Amino acid sequence: MTPKRKPSEQFQSDSLPGVFQLIEQIGKKLDQMKRQTTRIAGLTPSQFAVLSMLWDKDGLPFKDLAAANWCTRPTMTGIVDTLEKKELVTRQPNPGDRRSLLVCLTDRGRALQKTARTISAPFSNCCDGLTMAETKQLGTLLHKLDASLS
Repeated sequence: MTPKRKPSEQFQSDSLPGVFQLIEQIGKKLDQMKRQTTRIAGLTPSQFAVLSMLWDKDGLPFKDLAAANWCTRPTMTGIVDTLEKKELVTRQPNPGDRRSLLVCLTDRGRALQKTARTISAPFSNCCDGLTMAETKQLGTLLHKLDASLS
């Protein structure tokens, strides 16, 4: 009788197709974690991603938010519309470019950052099996892979 393998062991990591299958599986697991954790705050993963960017640097243009989230400006408009309805962000004129608007946090949006620590908790210890050096190496390799696919 052959021992049953974990799903992550089904892919041969010594071949590119196996590596890509493993990356896809990891991506699905991360998406599931994001959906579960952001649901706590009544946000979608996309809304949470926008807020996270604004917590790092408030007052970002639509085009920067769209580019960083790999979506179109109209899609970003829909995300920001919803965040505005939830009173988490506002649109403000961009003093550096009168043709564009900045997305800015409201007091309520800033306050949600405290809850965000709870939302992000599963990600902080999800990779306890990796050392800091391995995490850095993984990041380096994934950046190289990403660049080679462009």
